[in-house]
Amino acid sequence: MPRKSASSSHPFIWIDMSNSMQAPPARKHYHDIDGARSVLMFLSVALHAGTVYAPARPWITGNTDRADFFDWLIFGFHLFVTPTFFFVGGFFAVLLLTRRAAGDFISNRLLRTAVPLVAIALTFNMIEHYLRWTDSGGQGSMLDWIGSPAFVAIWADGTWQLHLWFLVSLLPMFLLAVVVHSLLPKESRLRSLAVAFSDKLAGWISGSAAFAVALLVFALANTANYSAAALVPGSYDLIFPGFQSWYKLVSEFPFFVIGVMAALSPRLLSALFEWRWWMPYAAAAALFFQPYPDAAQSFEVSITMLFLNQLAIWTIVLFILQFFHRFFSEGGPRTQWLADCALSMYLFHHCFVYIYGQMLTEVEWPIAVEFSVLTIAAAGTVIAIHEGLVRRFAIIRLLFNGKTDIAAVKKQPGLIAAFSASAQPVKSPAQSGATGSGASLSPR
Repeated sequence: MPRKSASSSHPFIWIDMSNSMQAPPARKHYHDIDGARSVLMFLSVALHAGTVYAPARPWITGNTDRADFFDWLIFGFHLFVTPTFFFVGGFFAVLLLTRRAAGDFISNRLLRTAVPLVAIALTFNMIEHYLRWTDSGGQGSMLDWIGSPAFVAIWADGTWQLHLWFLVSLLPMFLLAVVVHSLLPKESRLRSLAVAFSDKLAGWISGSAAFAVALLVFALANTANYSAAALVPGSYDLIFPGFQSWYKLVSEFPFFVIGVMAALSPRLLSALFEWRWWMPYAAAAALFFQPYPDAAQSFEVSITMLFLNQLAIWTIVLFILQFFHRFFSEGGPRTQWLADCALSMYLFHHCFVYIYGQMLTEVEWPIAVEFSVLTIAAAGTVIAIHEGLVRRFAIIRLLFNGKTDIAAVKKQPGLIAAFSASAQPVKSPAQSGATGSGASLSPR
């Protein structure tokens, strides 16, 4: 597989844009989207650390220190973290398909997504599940646990996934994307209609008032998607043992679709990322109130809350993307390092949150101090693994990062060098004259 150059920047964890086929030298790097994805990956450590202290998640560890604030924190993070990733996943899937043959795209996705998924599932996720088993009263060695009904159950009911459910959901979406791409000729009318509709949507949502209406329409589409999925017989049952339910599999699909449309239409991407002065206030309100449906509510109230929930999600997701486009479009060593470390952070942190969270049950510190220590310790451990192993050993990088660019990555600045005062953004030819908040976003 072609190796990645030291000066390139991959814009999404699971999309290695540098390994693609020959392309024009002025390839666009989406440092703003890259930065948003990377920061949210690091933020997921705080999300899962919050579950240790959230009253709504009492089964996470044996820690009895709980505070309602952490319910607000984790449910707030859940509003926007994974939906943003699905949007970005759809966006870069289209870009990758324009630069690769279908078979090459599939092999790339297997390498970059499936290999790390399997590697973590069989190692750190199993360590965490074993610790959960012993903490809940199970007795015996790991071999005893492997031979127990509890081990069989986690594989049969899909709980082996833990935080990896995102990758499990993303793989079928990648498969669907390549199937559609392969079945439709490049000059097909359906392709032209998809691009034309995306361009028209860009025109419809230009301006603040039209964009506000678009948020309502997006929320309505999500509500319809959830409602339709719920009507499918057995939609809450696993499609097959160890996988996911139909309801969970399609729940985030609209974000993937809008990401695809944004890649098809540079006009739509620019319209979605256009800065609106009121979006920070709308996003703050959505995060503060966090509307969620409740099973105890009447049907009418539940549907209304579901709609408001999806409206809150779209508002925060698009605000985050607009924010990073406005303020973090230049890229540079720091963005490059964050992008490279982000997958490691996503894969490894969950197990360490549980280990350190369980250890902190023995101390009597203020809950804010415990949470801070837990978050920093988990993130710091992952950074040490990334710097000491993932960036240095080819087999580790292949298994837990899906890459074969070990020689190139060793030449890139590490944590200290990337964040030193002398580190400056390095503009690629594609960025010259088109960076900063006014940068023109074009996936072509």
